[in-house]
Amino acid sequence: MVPPPATPVEARPGMSSTMWALAQGEAHVLHQQITETAQKRVSTLDYLRKAHEGRVYWFNTYLFDKPDLSRMPSFDPRKLSRKATNYLLLGLSIPTIHDLYSSTPLEFLRCLNALLAEFDSFQQLHGDSSTAALTRARIPNMFRRPGTKTRRSTSADVTIDDSSASGHHSPAGGSNNAGPAPAVMNFAASESDLLPGEEYTYLLTPSLPFDPDFFETFATLCDVLIDCYTRFLALVPSPRECSAPIAELFTKADSKIRKIIVQGVVKDFEDHSRSHARSEVAGLGKVVLGGLM
Repeated sequence: MVPPPATPVEARPGMSSTMWALAQGEAHVLHQQITETAQKRVSTLDYLRKAHEGRVYWFNTYLFDKPDLSRMPSFDPRKLSRKATNYLLLGLSIPTIHDLYSSTPLEFLRCLNALLAEFDSFQQLHGDSSTAALTRARIPNMFRRPGTKTRRSTSADVTIDDSSASGHHSPAGGSNNAGPAPAVMNFAASESDLLPGEEYTYLLTPSLPFDPDFFETFATLCDVLIDCYTRFLALVPSPRECSAPIAELFTKADSKIRKIIVQGVVKDFEDHSRSHARSEVAGLGKVVLGGLM
């Protein structure tokens, strides 16, 4: 069952005026922190999208275009297709959380955290590094159950069976504490690419006919995440809807998004922009000193 929404602090019985003032002040601080963090993350995602599209100078230093990006180590063509596929699956799954699990802020954040945990496990199992290859070879045995078969769903599976109706799915690497998932979560799960015993409750894993374009996928994922933060702010329009559990779950989800999307991209751009800045300064030094010597 989905827990009832948090009771506003001014409606809780048995509170003295001092306790009510303290609780109201705490809710106001939490709401302000959540709002500022969400707005900062929206601005960061929008900036990263524009930087990938070559529309802004990276912190007013260097304008990256696609040839520049292709020279980054993390933009190796062999890795880029896998990364684009992973980002596409995350971008497909987040709107379903908006549509099905956004009746309360707590429900929305619990399901979003569960989805991000599943996506993190999916990336570890379906990455492009040697560590991921080793993981693919060994970890699937942890999820095998004797006498059971891997769930195989197709686009025609739109009916709810007994197991899906009761929520008896075992996500690989994510805790299923956000309630049962409707059958719509499985309609696009043609899991031909999944390992034996690998199952997800909130992460959609359709079989793709071709590798998606990374730059279009990344820009769209940024749009989806911006919409995710915007919709969450709409669920907590005032301090009345904020509580300590909501703030904790929001911080947890925001940290996962920052780890999955923001940190790696910012590091790559920072390293590459420093390299270009050093080469530009070195070239300028040669021009200036060449006329004096």
